[in-house]
Amino acid sequence: MKHTKMPINWLRAFEVAARHLSLSAAASELNVTPAAVSQQVRLLELRLGERLFVRHARGLRLTLAGEALITPCRESFERLDTALVELFGNRGRQQLVIRVSLGFARQWVLDKLAGFTREHPDIPIRLVATVWAGELLDPSVDVDIRIASGPSAGMESHQLTHDDVFPVCSPTLAMGTPRLRHPTDLRHHTLLTTVGFAQGWPHWFAAAGIKRESSAVSLEFDSMRLALEMAALGHGVTLARSSYVEDLLRARRLKRLFKVGITATDNVYLTLAHGLGTNSPAVLFREWIVGKPAGGMRGNPRSLSARGAPILRARTTPFAHSK
Repeated sequence: MKHTKMPINWLRAFEVAARHLSLSAAASELNVTPAAVSQQVRLLELRLGERLFVRHARGLRLTLAGEALITPCRESFERLDTALVELFGNRGRQQLVIRVSLGFARQWVLDKLAGFTREHPDIPIRLVATVWAGELLDPSVDVDIRIASGPSAGMESHQLTHDDVFPVCSPTLAMGTPRLRHPTDLRHHTLLTTVGFAQGWPHWFAAAGIKRESSAVSLEFDSMRLALEMAALGHGVTLARSSYVEDLLRARRLKRLFKVGITATDNVYLTLAHGLGTNSPAVLFREWIVGKPAGGMRGNPRSLSARGAPILRARTTPFAHSK
């Protein structure tokens, strides 16, 4: 036997023929003719110098050499198939790739995603978390759920949130000493900051009509969820967005401070490519999240195209802004 690379199509033809013990069934799986399968197996036998099959009227039977070869051959193809799925996913099965900001995923997307998988168990899904709101749109991502100041150019966009921005801290910290009764009391506490959003502490202090104390301790995070968890542990006060903090307020792990809030100028948008088929996974997921076109639904998040024209209104209710 020559020590040259074995053509993989010969080995694949042998593996499929050995699995079916039929040239016609192997040909049907490989989408070739039975003669082509027979020829590839014959070339493999010539290269190995051994017969791999005994051919008879009712089909095929493996020889001892064939039985010895089939196990490593089959294991090799299975490892290759597994590696391809791990590296590239089940794209042939129209895998849905969703990218979402880390903080928003925990509060809202995971529950929605669980419902979608129950409704569409045949669609494989990959969820990719992102931290930075400014990351470029990736062509390998089917649906992008991100913070933006408006619709993305060249993409179908749907605004999911209309956020308020306000300070929160743990109930224990709020009732501690010194008490947090007035915005000026923040000078005694650590201020937790989430970078990457359009508005932060300077904007909130301006809305409160006070000057930020330069002596205030500040910690920065690249994820609002981390800042919220830090605040829930009693280690400072952070600015929260209503769509990110709803669960923590409901669980009373965090408490809203003061009556001053500002309206966010950047919000969460769901984006996907224009012109997708109605049965494409991305479109099915979009309809699961924002609903089907329906007019006259006041107060719901509005979906916009990149040109700013209304596309549809969501059937979900807007996020509750906890007081």
